[in-house]
Amino acid sequence: MSASFLLQIGATVHRAIEGELAAMAPHERREQHRRQIKLMHRPVSNLMLAVALVGLAGLVAEAASGANPLPVLAWHLAASSALTALAVHYRHVVSLRRRVVMGGLFLAVLLTSLAEPGTPWREMPVLSLAGFLLLPVAALPLLVRPRVAFIGLAACTAVAGVLVLWVAEIPASERLAFAFYYALSTTLGLVLRRARGNMAVRMQRQADSLWQRAVTDPLTGLLNRQGWLSVADTAMQDAIDSGAQPAVLFIDVDHFKRVNDNHGHQAGDELLKDLGSLIEARMGPGDFCARLGGEEFTCLLPRSTQAQAERLAERLATDYRDRAQRYGSTLSIGIATYGPGDLLNDLLARADAALYEAKHRGRDRVIVAR
Repeated sequence: MSASFLLQIGATVHRAIEGELAAMAPHERREQHRRQIKLMHRPVSNLMLAVALVGLAGLVAEAASGANPLPVLAWHLAASSALTALAVHYRHVVSLRRRVVMGGLFLAVLLTSLAEPGTPWREMPVLSLAGFLLLPVAALPLLVRPRVAFIGLAACTAVAGVLVLWVAEIPASERLAFAFYYALSTTLGLVLRRARGNMAVRMQRQADSLWQRAVTDPLTGLLNRQGWLSVADTAMQDAIDSGAQPAVLFIDVDHFKRVNDNHGHQAGDELLKDLGSLIEARMGPGDFCARLGGEEFTCLLPRSTQAQAERLAERLATDYRDRAQRYGSTLSIGIATYGPGDLLNDLLARADAALYEAKHRGRDRVIVAR
């Protein structure tokens, strides 16, 4: 059997188990896993705590009845108490790596308790065993990372196989029945896990799409005011923290009302689209541009000197002048660069003042705020 054939089978199985997650790029899949883990943290921690508390209550009742030797009960009471403490602590763990460690310890304590029960497995009917051994399978839909899910499933399967098929003295028909129900439960758990993953991916895509539409200007495709403010503020602070000096451009279309009056609103819309395309084409990596409203545009250049910002503004003005020559439309642009203690609104206000000065001087020019 060729290696390529085995890889093809593995890819098919991976797609069947992971669903829409399998089609994502590795970095997107990792990010989706992180999002889903945060979403599923509370249900998983609640399930672990419930299992621990039920086990602890059962041991307390068993100790009160005096049905088992004290050393055995003491061991299981200690294990269940430790399991309960882990579950309580797990609810407040934030680090994803620590969550995996806590979950692994929880599973180890649970499997250890099952492997050495207070009541011998030989005396328990197979359906009673199923109530314990199928419980971890029910958690499959809540587990996000494939490695964690399948290591846990493999451990539970190994314990179930040893206890039911080897240790317990039960008829062969009951063993077959348990094996059938175990396989059925596992399959159902995997199907539900895939459905949960697919639903989470689709909900995230829908949320991203809604957010994109909420922060995007429908005419130009640039960010709108809300979207620009939400990303530009963070980008500017990151640039300042790294020692850069951000710059803001405030752009206004000259005589835009005259274009609408003389050539119609369709022509005005086409000019705004063209300007949006020109601005976006001139933006570098990490730069953010937006249509603030009407014929007003702005750009944040997080890592730009004053000279670079002026050159960019002059190129935009020239490109637009050539594109809008038949309409007699030009650009007025104000520029503000970062000073100590400035916030984004400070830069925007100074760039707006420089734009007003450009308008006052006769339009079609670039002015740097003093």
